[in-house]
Amino acid sequence: MATALLLTSCGGGDDDETDEIQGVETGEETTEEPTEEPAETPTEEAEGRPTVDFGDDYRNVYEDTTTDDATVDAIIRDLQGFQDAQDEAIVSFQSNRPALRYYIAGAALDRTIRMLDDIYEGGLSSGGTSRYYRFDVTVLEDQEGAATFSFCRDYTEVYTIDFASGEIVEEADGQALPDLYSGRLEQNADGVWQTVDYGFTEGAPECQ
Repeated sequence: MATALLLTSCGGGDDDETDEIQGVETGEETTEEPTEEPAETPTEEAEGRPTVDFGDDYRNVYEDTTTDDATVDAIIRDLQGFQDAQDEAIVSFQSNRPALRYYIAGAALDRTIRMLDDIYEGGLSSGGTSRYYRFDVTVLEDQEGAATFSFCRDYTEVYTIDFASGEIVEEADGQALPDLYSGRLEQNADGVWQTVDYGFTEGAPECQ
């Protein structure tokens, strides 16, 4: 199915299992699935951060992830930037958008660029709404400026379009099971928590 192919490509994996990433634990849930409508991510970031533009046909919605830990809040903000950057590149068909290299680095950037090349070659893009919840962040005390993460993605309201024509080629699958994403972030010299590695598990029970 085109939608499944496009969305699972965002994880960059070659199969349904999460790649082994040092320090990542995917079995523990620390945040409940949201019961209220989450807030839509702003299109304009804080001063000095790149603007993300999804156009009129797509949006990302995140649960309220505010915690009592300023560091964790900053990590989640930049983690959302990571996902926004990927999705902006998909819906715009532009891998040179500033947010991509602002929030993503190292092996994660290489993986994302390969994923985008595959999507562009296929000529498909996305419309609709993705919802993100159950963010879990662990700051690695024994590794300065490093953390691991996981979160869930619900794409039951996302449909697939032909980028050139804008026509819908596959409707949203309301029965699609959510995916679990996990990976590692490292804080760069500018204080940005960049995603440096990531993977995913399709239809993860932790997200249901």
